[in-house]
Amino acid sequence: MKIVRIRATEVHVPFREGYADSPEFGTSSWRSVSKWIVEIETSSGLNGVGETPRGVSKVSVETISRQLVGKEIEDLNFAQLCLPSGGEGYLLPPADSENRGEDWAYQAADRVPFFGFEIALWDLLGKRANLPLFLLFGGAWRREIPMGFWIGRMTPADAARQTEIGLAMGFRSLKMKAFPQDNIADIVKAIHSAAGFPLPIVIDPNRKFYNLREALRIDRTLGEIEGLSYEDPFDYHPVEWLEFRRLTGRPLIWHATKNQHRADPIRAALDGTCDAINISPFSCREILNDAENAARQHLLHWQGSGLDLGVLDAFLLHTSAASRTAVLPGDAIGHLLREDDLIEEALLPVNGTIPVPSGNGLGVTLDHKAVERYRLSAVEF
Repeated sequence: MKIVRIRATEVHVPFREGYADSPEFGTSSWRSVSKWIVEIETSSGLNGVGETPRGVSKVSVETISRQLVGKEIEDLNFAQLCLPSGGEGYLLPPADSENRGEDWAYQAADRVPFFGFEIALWDLLGKRANLPLFLLFGGAWRREIPMGFWIGRMTPADAARQTEIGLAMGFRSLKMKAFPQDNIADIVKAIHSAAGFPLPIVIDPNRKFYNLREALRIDRTLGEIEGLSYEDPFDYHPVEWLEFRRLTGRPLIWHATKNQHRADPIRAALDGTCDAINISPFSCREILNDAENAARQHLLHWQGSGLDLGVLDAFLLHTSAASRTAVLPGDAIGHLLREDDLIEEALLPVNGTIPVPSGNGLGVTLDHKAVERYRLSAVEF
């Protein structure tokens, strides 16, 4: 099965009005960053569809497309398809894995541009096998994946409004962004008041509480409010995280370090610093490997997202289904926060979970009219 054509379409699908940050906090970065929809056509007539993370460059997309066109699917090793740092990008067949040269520097970021292409290739393999992806990944531990609602930096009034929307959609928990200067206590109280019960909330400042002292100061403003946990309150440091966890009694979730190295399930278990992890590498093999390591360490997790569109969110539903301890509410719900998800099927929450698509491959169909409506540019090889 040879790759005969690749079309990549750069799209920008805005958030629905009021679904990102409150206007008081300025222009949200969520409003401006594009992504690419990847379509791979093969000699057998099968097509695969993928979606890159946000912010992938046109040069990267063109480089990978040129390298893939003409290749036989059976000759590809997905784990070795990436862009070397500072290079123009190339693909290594398995036989060359020992001859990469001293200039080769494998980094997590190198995987980012290829992820959308890898998703398209997995979609192709699933369609060829007449199986949904979760079966190719080893089978499903569950067919309904826990998901929570998401809000950005918001005023208490906006947070309350969005909480009501999320509950009406079918969500039963929430993740919120926060900065030290925000009135976090009033925001949390507004959310709980709108919900009518102590809705579980993950507070995610992206390490912007900066240090233990500041994080403790902020937590004291929350008093005895129940149902709260923190994701990356400040940069990971085992001693300080242990102390923060001891003094606050709040669950801690580890996602990434300040240099964007992802959370290591084995290190997290050895350090004993957190209650769960957010798994979000940019390759299927690494997602499933981290998930299995988390399970062996008895760590619960969810698989993180970039608040994406329907194709990438569908892929994360499949990998979550195939991961033993992916039982915490994730945030692969960008398809519900944006004006369009660019797929024909509806991935909707039901009582706090989203069912995994059951069709072959990803189980979703690209909405070409919607893709064209939000198109910024396109390349074809």
